[in-house]
Amino acid sequence: MLFTADALAHVRRYRQWLPWAKEAGGQLFGTISAEQILVTTATGPYPRDERSRYRYRSDPAAAQHAIRAQAESGLLYLGEWHTHAEDRPDASGLDGDAMRLLLAKSQLNSNTLLMLIIGRKTTVDSLGLWTVAAKRVDQWRLEYIAT
Repeated sequence: MLFTADALAHVRRYRQWLPWAKEAGGQLFGTISAEQILVTTATGPYPRDERSRYRYRSDPAAAQHAIRAQAESGLLYLGEWHTHAEDRPDASGLDGDAMRLLLAKSQLNSNTLLMLIIGRKTTVDSLGLWTVAAKRVDQWRLEYIAT
């Protein structure tokens, strides 16, 4: 699984490194082949999102608009991203529940979604990545590879 520099730059722009910063989030898009999953684009946050220091909920209409627009450009919806006000982000039970609900209510080409959580720092250990399926949530170990 690879993330482009542009996708990472977008999500890191919203990290909660200031004490009053609110959670932000959006959607992840890219391509899937037999060899790799490539996350090329991240969208959001949107003006009508629900945001507080420790909570985020994407505006469903804006998210659906982004999904349609990215599909028209040939990209697949791969999952969601959001920020946490911690150095090493960890998925809460609410995060997993929200992703499983999204998975159950969506018409997808996959039975798994990505969940990327961005912490306060710019290091790779301040990124958390999980795959969420109906009955399991698995965390991935990330490493930075310069290209």
